[in-house]
Amino acid sequence: MLLEFNIDKAIAATAYVIERDGGASDMFPLIKKLYYSDRTALIAWGNSVTGDSLASLPKGPIVSTIYNLLKGQGPKEDQIKWDAVIQRKRPSFDIVLRKESNKGFLSQRELEVLEESRVTINTIRGSISDWLHTHCPEWKNPGRSSAPIDPSTILRLSKKSEEEIHRLEEANEEIRFINSLLSAR
Repeated sequence: MLLEFNIDKAIAATAYVIERDGGASDMFPLIKKLYYSDRTALIAWGNSVTGDSLASLPKGPIVSTIYNLLKGQGPKEDQIKWDAVIQRKRPSFDIVLRKESNKGFLSQRELEVLEESRVTINTIRGSISDWLHTHCPEWKNPGRSSAPIDPSTILRLSKKSEEEIHRLEEANEEIRFINSLLSAR
């Protein structure tokens, strides 16, 4: 199952979490909060907040494109938009906002799932990695590499039927098609 990455929603979601965390966030918990919100949304309504691709890394699951953007290694056009709003304070891993982002790209339910995920990750006692390894069964240890996580796997593990997964895949394909038509203008 493919999702449609949306840079505007990714920026708005990341900025929301940073703002709610007091204006700065360490990159590691930030990426985990965004992963967990995308995962939660996927299970709840069949699509994620950001549309980002998902992957397993040794220290847990991540949202891949956002992770690359945080490292300054995102797609050029997306990186320019990202860097206008979000900044990594090098050499540390602190992420801050350069300016306020447009949260109008996010629905109320997306804001609610972001907040729920932010609070969940913030209240973990002990290792965030260990908690995610336990609570996200789609994560598989990739060794020293990374491995993609198919969103359909998350849906199957959350007991969605194959028929429901197929319907969601078709709906997401329609969204990608409509977005491609709109971007061709």
